[in-house]
Amino acid sequence: PMENAFQRLLMHTVIAQEFPQVYSHSSRRDGERFLCVYKSQAEVYEEQLRALEREMEAIDEEVGVRSLIDEITRSHKPMVGHNCFYDFLHLYQTFYGDLPENIQEFKANWLQLFPQALDTKYLAEAHELLSGLQPPSTLKGLCDFMVQASAKSDGIQAAGSPLPVTFEVSPLPGVDYKLPTASGTMPSRAQGPSDEAPEEEIDSSHEAGYDAMMTSIVLVHQLSHIMGKKRLPWDQLDFGPLRKRAADDQRRSLTEALPLSVNRIRLVRAQPNVVNLSGRDEADMSRHFLMSGYPQSWKKWDLMKVWSPLWVGLSYIDDSSCWVIARNEADAVNIQKIYRMI
Repeated sequence: PMENAFQRLLMHTVIAQEFPQVYSHSSRRDGERFLCVYKSQAEVYEEQLRALEREMEAIDEEVGVRSLIDEITRSHKPMVGHNCFYDFLHLYQTFYGDLPENIQEFKANWLQLFPQALDTKYLAEAHELLSGLQPPSTLKGLCDFMVQASAKSDGIQAAGSPLPVTFEVSPLPGVDYKLPTASGTMPSRAQGPSDEAPEEEIDSSHEAGYDAMMTSIVLVHQLSHIMGKKRLPWDQLDFGPLRKRAADDQRRSLTEALPLSVNRIRLVRAQPNVVNLSGRDEADMSRHFLMSGYPQSWKKWDLMKVWSPLWVGLSYIDDSSCWVIARNEADAVNIQKIYRMI
C-alpha cells in the first residue's frame, strides 16, 4: 500500500529509470492505494480493465434503483403501490427533480414518466368487485386476506371464480423472502448464509423490499378476482401501454380493464380522498355526508350496515367521525331517505 501521491510519483520515476524492463501502475483496491509492478504492458492493460470493471460495478450498485425505474418508464409498465401518493412524491423528488408548485404540474410531469399507476388500497376499497369483500386496509392485512381468499377458491372451476395464480420468488443474494401462506402467518425472511444466528423466520413487513413483494402479490390476486368475475382469461390482459389493436385482438390494457381505477391514488384523511393523476379531481362534495358520534369500537362493516342495502365509501376523520360517500346521485338521495328514517 502507498497512500502518499508524491511517494507513488517518485517510485514511478525511479522504476522507469532503474528498471526499464518492467512497468509500474497505481491501483486502488478496497479503498487503499497500491503501487503495482508488472512484467509487461499487457498486464498493465489487464489491470486497468479490471479496475474499470470494479468501478462500473460500484456505479451499478449506486444507480440500481434508478435503473429499475428507468426500465419501467421505457417499457411503459404500470407503477404500482399501496396507499402510495407520498411514495410517488418522494420517488419523483429523489430521482427526477424538485416537486412542482402545484398538483396539476406534478400530474403532467408524472404522466410523462408513468402513464399507468395503480394503488392497491384504492382498488380494494373502490372497485365494485372488490369492495364487497370488505378487505382490510393495511398492506399486510390485505395481503393475508387476498392470499386466504385465493386459497379457498383453489381447484374451483366455476364460472366467475378467481383465476388461478402461481408465484416464484427470485431473491437477491443474502435475502430469502418467503411467500405469505394461506394460514395467515407473518410474512418472513430467512437469514442468509453469512449470518451467524441459526436460520429463523423474521417479520419483514415494513421492510421496503418485502412490502414491494406483498404489493405485487396483492395486485395479482386482485386482478385474478376481477378477471375471474368478468370471465376474462389472463392472456387477454396486456400490462403494456394503450395501443391501437386489430379488430380481432381481444387483449385489454390495464386502463381498458380498470378504467375507473388506473391513476386513482388514495389520499389519507383528506377530501376528496382520492387524486386522479390523469384527469380532473372530483372536488364535488354533494355526495359526501358527515357521520359522527358513533362508538369508537365500530369497525368499517358496522358503519356500512347503517346504510344498507347501499354500498358506500368511507373516509375516516377520527375515531368517531367519517365521511360517508355515495357512489352516484341516486345513492345520495337514498342516503338522505335512510337518514330521515333513522
